[in-house]
Amino acid sequence: MTRLNIAQLEELVNQGEIDTMIIAGVDMQGKLFGKRVPAGFFLEDAKDGIHTCALNLSWDVNLNFGGYKFCNWDTGMHDMKTIPDLSTLRPYPWQSKTAFVLADLQNKDGSDVPIAPRNMLKRQIAKAREKGFVPQAASEIEFYLFRETPSSIREKNYANLQPMFDYPIDYSLYRLTVDNWFLSQLTRNLEAVGVPIEALKGEWGNGQIELNVRYAEALEMADRTAIYKNGIKEIAALNNLMATFMAKQDSNDSGSSGHTHISLWDLEGKTNQFYDPAGEYGLSETGRYFLGGMMELAPELMLMYAPYVNSYKRLSDFGSGAPNTVSWGIDNRSSSFRYDGKGKSSRFENRVPGADANHYLVLTAMLASGMYGIENKIDIPRPVVGNAAEQPIPRLPTNLFDAIRNFESSERVRALLGEEVFEHYLHAAKNELRDFLSAVTDWERKKYFEFI
Repeated sequence: MTRLNIAQLEELVNQGEIDTMIIAGVDMQGKLFGKRVPAGFFLEDAKDGIHTCALNLSWDVNLNFGGYKFCNWDTGMHDMKTIPDLSTLRPYPWQSKTAFVLADLQNKDGSDVPIAPRNMLKRQIAKAREKGFVPQAASEIEFYLFRETPSSIREKNYANLQPMFDYPIDYSLYRLTVDNWFLSQLTRNLEAVGVPIEALKGEWGNGQIELNVRYAEALEMADRTAIYKNGIKEIAALNNLMATFMAKQDSNDSGSSGHTHISLWDLEGKTNQFYDPAGEYGLSETGRYFLGGMMELAPELMLMYAPYVNSYKRLSDFGSGAPNTVSWGIDNRSSSFRYDGKGKSSRFENRVPGADANHYLVLTAMLASGMYGIENKIDIPRPVVGNAAEQPIPRLPTNLFDAIRNFESSERVRALLGEEVFEHYLHAAKNELRDFLSAVTDWERKKYFEFI
């Protein structure tokens, strides 16, 4: 049973099988926040909503905040309403007697909070549906596992950590068997929480794993991605391991990608609107224009795909396989947008985002730019053949400063996302860059301390 309705939950509560509910919103970084409440209180009252501080949409991963219009001392550090979406109700199998529900975020007057990632994606999905399209998506996330705990990594100052395995295991079945004591826990628990797994494989980095989730409608896929990223970190911690989704956790190891696949279907869910066997490259006109929009706006939407200083450490190192060109190709992993599949499997893979990205925002940007391409009939260049990194193709921003500059100057992105969203996420990026530029790093101490 991977989903519950209220009647089933009530029965489980009465039988003593569920006694705790987790009510979770999604923050700017795509992380889950919220409260644990007694299951009885949830059924009596909290199923209609709880209050959480609006700061949850105004601080970074270290809970630093400041300068946001949405929530500050002048607003009283006010609350927002956190309303459970009961269609997401499910067991939480790695915690005994616990169930889980995702929530939407509202202002106290009942209106949606525009800057909330789940609300942002729902708006873009609604716009696509108005044009007769249902977006389907899938995510492929890479992450690193370490034989460490929060205490041990701090004692080591995040250096010389012990990975789950000490060598690359890309596609190795042997190593998956050796580590199956833990990896099988991941797949069983994620399947049980309603995140159907397509595959799990070793990756190139020391201790690196890739997990593929089966495709679904776009909102469901974003929900699955948030749940499984949180779940992987929790299940790892319960086994005295640590997982990280940093885009580039070590300058000497490969980056972690967050590849995201997308396709548009008709409202009945019968026909993939990207595929046309008679069209050039097997693409329909809809597919060409959707891809054209994603490519044209990608340099302006990099804050959605690569939100942190560290995100660009992965993109500037093409040796790790991360693309940094405005390009597309047919089953070509060197391009930023890869076209693959026929018929129902016809899709575009956005290879730009890292594992650190918020996939509600990734899909928001892909849909907004793709639908812009359809509406403005933006056609595509010829596909890249060979290694895109070695060809004279326009580059994507490879640092946060340039990404901020492109985003801030884009009136198209401002219009597509809305003024409040645009200013909020621009401010978040500027805060991130300011914090980095004011920090004294290990690199600086190693280079300058002794010799200057």
